[in-house]
Amino acid sequence: MWGGGAPGPAAARHREGADVVAWAGADPAPLVAAGIPVRSVEERIGEEGCAAAGAAERRWARLWGRVPLRDGRSFRDLVTWRDTSLLWLAESFIRSETAGPRCARVVETSLRLLDAAAPDEVDTLALPAAPALLLVRACTARGVLFHGAAPPGRPLPATAGTRPGRWGSWRDLFARGGEDLPPATSPGGAAPDGVAPLLVLAAASAERASVGSLAEDVGRGLGRPVLVVEGAELRRSASRRVRREVDEATRMLREHRDTLRGTPGVHESYAHRGIGFADLAEHDLDRVLLGRLPEAVRLLEAASERIDAVRPAAVLVAGWPRDDRRCLVAAARIHAVPAVVVRVGPPDPDDVDRADGGPRPAATVGWDPASGRDALVARLAEATRVSLEPA
Repeated sequence: MWGGGAPGPAAARHREGADVVAWAGADPAPLVAAGIPVRSVEERIGEEGCAAAGAAERRWARLWGRVPLRDGRSFRDLVTWRDTSLLWLAESFIRSETAGPRCARVVETSLRLLDAAAPDEVDTLALPAAPALLLVRACTARGVLFHGAAPPGRPLPATAGTRPGRWGSWRDLFARGGEDLPPATSPGGAAPDGVAPLLVLAAASAERASVGSLAEDVGRGLGRPVLVVEGAELRRSASRRVRREVDEATRMLREHRDTLRGTPGVHESYAHRGIGFADLAEHDLDRVLLGRLPEAVRLLEAASERIDAVRPAAVLVAGWPRDDRRCLVAAARIHAVPAVVVRVGPPDPDDVDRADGGPRPAATVGWDPASGRDALVARLAEATRVSLEPA
């Protein structure tokens, strides 16, 4: 198994009869230039194996939060806020920013490779430590001899962008936050007395301009004004109440981290097909409980405060990634306000609101900006009108 570097050692192994396989991400060009026959691990396991590795990553990320960790209770059951499991506000983060899913993918890849190649012995050259260690464990599970000592099981580093979060350090954000809520903009003018507006929570300026304009058309049809709040405005609105709530949530999350860390349930949950990797994912609890979730609670509480101040008839959530979108839908649910999600851009097959996926909007409307405007306004108006009708 070749992970990169000079081709000389691989040439020597090939002369001894070894079949050389390039690990995922390793450029085989130096081996090809040296005349060494080489195939990538993707070629060896085939399309079916590659699909299975990707599915293992997604499945592990989806199921981990449901596995019993302590006293028969799962992460989903243990970590709640405002009658909502905080698991739903971190599912995408767990998949993309923690080590567990990556390890599950490598384990599945390694097992598929061993099944496809059926080797008597395995050796590695310049393979990164974490994949090498998981390959060693796969060899042990399959009864295949591995040459050399296993690499140490050091925790994997965070993926790019994990620390600090998209909004920077949440403590720094609170230090910068003001006490007053910034005003929402109203494309349609001031709300008439007694008429609840439509509140648009737009992820960024692009959604503010496009979806805000669409919502104004919808509001005119429904006889309601429209208020638009951009994500940056929510992030700046760290009132004293919001800070208190997030401090309380963070204390709760830290207590969960302290009681869960190192327990048998957590250790056993970090495994795929009987191959464990808790040592490589040692920092995952910190990333989720002390990184993503305080940020999620802050967004939820900021949105809740804004909804309480505006008292809208409905909330339109436009352009947010899944985890943040669920924060906003949960905030609307706290105040019994229907939420209509506007998904901007082409459909994402991985972005599906499952029946067991936490806070659900009253309706979801997809929009590709390249498509027509009138049909979207009609669909958005109908979704909003239906969501406002009494059950």
